[in-house]
Amino acid sequence: MSDPFDETICDRGIAPSPGERGGEERSIMLLIIAGNEVDLGKHFVLEKEEVSLGRETGNDIVIHDGKMSKAHCVISIMKGSRGVERIDIRDLGTTNGTAVNGEPVARATLKAGDKIQVGDTILRLSYSDEIEKEYHAKLFDFAARDALTGLYNKRYILNDLENHSRIARRNGRVFSIILIDIDDFKRINDRHGHLAGDEYLKHIAQLFCRSLREQDIAGRVGGEEFLVILPETASEGAFQLAVRMRKNVEEFGLSFQGSEIRTTISAGVCQFESGVRDVQEFLGLADQALYEAKKAEKNKVVQALQAKLADT
Repeated sequence: MSDPFDETICDRGIAPSPGERGGEERSIMLLIIAGNEVDLGKHFVLEKEEVSLGRETGNDIVIHDGKMSKAHCVISIMKGSRGVERIDIRDLGTTNGTAVNGEPVARATLKAGDKIQVGDTILRLSYSDEIEKEYHAKLFDFAARDALTGLYNKRYILNDLENHSRIARRNGRVFSIILIDIDDFKRINDRHGHLAGDEYLKHIAQLFCRSLREQDIAGRVGGEEFLVILPETASEGAFQLAVRMRKNVEEFGLSFQGSEIRTTISAGVCQFESGVRDVQEFLGLADQALYEAKKAEKNKVVQALQAKLADT
């Protein structure tokens, strides 16, 4: 049987069938091996005959790279009687171009092991089985996820916020953030113990995620503090979402060792504006709104700059 990485096959530019290795089901995969810390280690399985890459939501593969075009390139997978016969890549007339193994290309045929550069990001094309896919997914999660809640960790989400801010400043894209703090969380730990506090945090994280869209990003940035990034969302839309999240938490009760644990959240909402100097100032505006929510008896949402309260 032919090995997917056999040099003879690769020299012909023909990709072997994913099922050729001992009947083992194998997939075509792109792995990000260089570029922004936010995306480093992510992998994507190419399941469609045509897969688009770009920095904008709506592409099959979205990469947080300011040097990429909104729609940057397309990878086409051609199948025949043998399975996968050829994989092509086509640049979509971008400003910074697409390169394969360091050579700029308008169109090229790919083989296993090829390195594709789009902007500052480099992806490697390979074949993988379920074990390899799970391995790469776990590596990425170890680096990017908060171990307790499963949300993104502080390092990851702040890097992602930097990327969204850079793209928004360059291209005038709108996005907003919600900074959330659990009210009186210390009281849960004091009354019920830290195991109860941890369990509550896990359930609250799941509750947050049920309110979010696929493109929204949620992370834990402190003990009981969370940050949500909302691409393509103006302040009013983010405000309404934060109100729904606040209501969901207010109605939620966690049963733990015979007790029901309840509390509320406060939140500050802020839309990115071109006049904001940097991410620290942006976060500072959201934090000030959160402070106003806390000061107003908690269980509130405050919209930055507009000082708009919501408790209904």
